[in-house]
Amino acid sequence: MPSTIRIKDIHEYFGRFSEHIDGKVLNKDGQQQVQLAPSFGVGTITRIPIREGMEIIISDMKLEQDLKLNFQGSYHLFELNYCLDGDIYCSWDGKDHHTGNQNGNVCYLENMKLYMEKKGGIRTRTLEIRLSPDELMRYVNGTTDQHVMEKLLLQYKGRIGSYANSPLIQKCVLELFYCTEWGAMKRLYAESKAMELIALIGHEGEKASGELSISLSADDIKKLQEARNRVMSFIEQPLSIRELAKHVGINEYKLKKGFRELFGLTIFELVRTERMKKALDLMENEGFNVGETAIELGYSNMSNFTLAFRKQYGLNPGQYIAQLNRRPKL
Repeated sequence: MPSTIRIKDIHEYFGRFSEHIDGKVLNKDGQQQVQLAPSFGVGTITRIPIREGMEIIISDMKLEQDLKLNFQGSYHLFELNYCLDGDIYCSWDGKDHHTGNQNGNVCYLENMKLYMEKKGGIRTRTLEIRLSPDELMRYVNGTTDQHVMEKLLLQYKGRIGSYANSPLIQKCVLELFYCTEWGAMKRLYAESKAMELIALIGHEGEKASGELSISLSADDIKKLQEARNRVMSFIEQPLSIRELAKHVGINEYKLKKGFRELFGLTIFELVRTERMKKALDLMENEGFNVGETAIELGYSNMSNFTLAFRKQYGLNPGQYIAQLNRRPKL
């Protein structure tokens, strides 16, 4: 039976969640961090309070088992989040939403009643930027900005929606996730990165809205899902578009256009994303250096690996390793 957490204010979330996982809260230089109790798993959740009505939550943990919770909140919440790793399911008002690796969401919920599941046994790294709608409108400067913000709120009111990903968005997420500043400087840096992320997502949304869509039947969607499964099975030696189209029984045009329409990225981008996710894992968890990682992933040319990594994350693999080494701990 899922536990229920009741929250009356945007800033109660961290405290109530910390109580539920029986974690020990540490305070340092204006931020808070809770370590999971061994019975729940290993890892930390960090809260960076920006000001009244705005905070940032960074989670890096591995749960012992699936975590199932009901949230009841008597307040309005605008949230932008990004999942670097993990498997998260949410349902509310008869709707549901699944979040996986390298996936970001936006939501605007009022007096929410939300059910959430976080998968156990796997690493979960998430970034959450939480604001009250009034706080979001503080950044309005003139009628044009007001229109953009109001459109953003209206677009996601009462729902959780995915946003288009990009190297700039991923770079911004990583810079915020591995920020090495402390105290007031960290709050200033985190706020600037949070607003940069909101601006980037708004920009990607405007671009996506201007693109032509393609009509997909239920059979098309089934074939495209099969195509995605095949792509995931041949990440190290990717199939050509022609081979993939032949395998699933769909023409090449519909495969390319429909794949992007359904999954939000091209087949090439999916292959690159999965290979680069493997690169992150090797460097961060296995201790591989840049050269070893490139060889493990089948790159005979180091510059090709560096270019692919930079296109995916907006920084070179050496810079990523340097960020990992500089990351402070409470």
